[in-house]
Amino acid sequence: RAAWQMMCCIEEAMHRFLNDLRFSARTLRKTPGFALTAILTLALGIGAVTSIFSVVDSVLLKPFDFADPGRLVLLREHSGPLAGFNLNNPKHFLNWQSNAKTFSGMALFQNGGHSLSSGTDHPEIVNGMEIQPNFFSVLGVHPLLGREFLPNEATKGHDKEAIITWDAWQRYFQGNPRAVGATLRDGGVPLTVVGVLPRSFGFPHIAEIPGAVSQNAAKPYEIFVPLIPYDTNVYEGNYNFLAIGRMRVGVRVEQAQAELSTIQSAFNQDHKLTTNPQVLAMPFVTGVAGDVSTGLWLLLASVGAVLLIGCVNLANLQLARAVARDRELAVRAALGASRDRLVSAALADSFVLAAAGGALGILLSFAGVRLFVAAAPSYMPRLNTIEVSWPVLLAAAALSILTAFFFGLLPALRSMRVDPQTALQTATTRVSSSRETQHTRALLVAAEVACTLALLIVTGLLARSFATLLTQNRDFDSSHITLAQAFLYAPQYGDTVKGSEKVRAAFDDRALADLAHIPGVQSVAVTSEQPMAGETWIDGVKRPDHPLPPNRTPNANIRWISPSYASTLRIPLVAGRDLNPDDKNHPTNALISEKAARAIWPGENPIGRVFTLGNVTQYTVVGVLADARINDLKSTANMIYIPYWDNPWWRADFLIRSARPASTLLPEIRRTIWNIDPQVALPMISSLDDQVAVSVAPER
Repeated sequence: RAAWQMMCCIEEAMHRFLNDLRFSARTLRKTPGFALTAILTLALGIGAVTSIFSVVDSVLLKPFDFADPGRLVLLREHSGPLAGFNLNNPKHFLNWQSNAKTFSGMALFQNGGHSLSSGTDHPEIVNGMEIQPNFFSVLGVHPLLGREFLPNEATKGHDKEAIITWDAWQRYFQGNPRAVGATLRDGGVPLTVVGVLPRSFGFPHIAEIPGAVSQNAAKPYEIFVPLIPYDTNVYEGNYNFLAIGRMRVGVRVEQAQAELSTIQSAFNQDHKLTTNPQVLAMPFVTGVAGDVSTGLWLLLASVGAVLLIGCVNLANLQLARAVARDRELAVRAALGASRDRLVSAALADSFVLAAAGGALGILLSFAGVRLFVAAAPSYMPRLNTIEVSWPVLLAAAALSILTAFFFGLLPALRSMRVDPQTALQTATTRVSSSRETQHTRALLVAAEVACTLALLIVTGLLARSFATLLTQNRDFDSSHITLAQAFLYAPQYGDTVKGSEKVRAAFDDRALADLAHIPGVQSVAVTSEQPMAGETWIDGVKRPDHPLPPNRTPNANIRWISPSYASTLRIPLVAGRDLNPDDKNHPTNALISEKAARAIWPGENPIGRVFTLGNVTQYTVVGVLADARINDLKSTANMIYIPYWDNPWWRADFLIRSARPASTLLPEIRRTIWNIDPQVALPMISSLDDQVAVSVAPER
């Protein structure tokens, strides 16, 4: 009986509330200006919050499709001289793997581009990984077809196997189950496919250097090959590998961190490591998101502030509107309406507005997500997974209800204080009611203005900072330059082939000469690293005349360039001379940046001075270039430029200055390169201005 009475009460309350909603809808139709303003305000606020929350949920909150992903951690080493490098030495890793008890498994891996082809066509560059055989076991992922790598397949001469993703299986083998056992050519070398991964598998790109910009990071991984770590007996240096670990059940990250720190500290003491490297264990999702998480949470907070401002504004409008309805409420109270009914009727207006605004806001959020994905950096983690999911839609619905309560609460509470006798005896309620609510409305206006002002100040500062970033002196000119990457993956270019350095140098020589003959081309240069890619190939610079301990040796970014590099980018020469073609016979002549000169020879003239990289090669400084922000617009770095004949890379980045746009040069660049070698892969041809724009996408 009690349950029946409760159900009847609930049904009656619902019936009354629905009647209030219908009455509110009719009332709002009589004030279309107010209703439209309120609905659009809520739609923009809720749509913005829903859009950005969809991004935060997809990038930062959604678990990875691995077994128990909360137990996965990313391992990075850091030390004084290499504090920003954050890669792992394989010798150190093997020590952790042998002694750590808080982990059920660890695996090394390394990012890499692969030049894949299944026939005689031009190869294409795809993202791939070199992995230890237990990599997928650590992730808790099993192939859809075939098997994982065997331990002996991570040894030299037995590493001719590959595991491919579902997308690569469809593209190269059209989903044929007989792909297992078939052959793909990687840089001209045949690999046997031993496994195909599930369609749901997707491993996020993890940058070797946190914050580094790479357009290739936007491409998903498609091929995995066995990793054979080189220099596994080197105790210092060789920081070239990423590592992942799976903690045992019940182990927290803090426990794993404490154990690894103890193991590494003992290792440092036993082997007297001067750089004193330390290991950092971080949750996998944190390692993937990197610096992006701060920006996304800030963006969510900012659109939340916009919604808050809108709600305060609507509360003020609702309060002003309630003043005009005092007589109506007084009549309803005189006729016997209880305070609960008056509050319910007042809240009904807010619920109608919130329902309409929330529905429109959810529709706008789909467009907002598309706009965000189009504007976001292409290398942003998990960008291709961003969507408005059902949990986000439920959160948006809850947000709509919450906003209804927020901006409808004050008018509802005010309705409880209406005195029927006073209201009915007063000729007009506007004056008296205005006086009663003037203080409250003034506080709301002050709060709204304060929130808006704070948001505008922050936005103004960010906009000013971004404008300064774009307009500051860079000491290089990116306009009218086309960037063309060429990957030399064919066997004749490989390090294991005798004389391959001369083969790579000959390719670069001919490519520079042939590209210069394209109509409209003014100058051509080659570099070992594309501009705006962040700091890479960092090495300690030693002075034979002034030895320093390893932890005090200055570091510099090393670039192998052609003599036309500085003139093509229009980097000013500060002292000495530029490189010239005669340096082919003297490939140890080098240029340095002003910042590097100050770091290596403080207060001295660096021209003619000698330095070493590694333990053998000595280089002579012949010129000093300005501190061009060629790695990153936000900062300068110590730079050393060496003639490419000293170390011709398997990856060549050609810089082509021409008044013609990159789109018109593209077919001629391809034809020129493929006339030299049709098996050279050309993963990217774009303008350098586009590369600069990509590098500041997070700030934008």
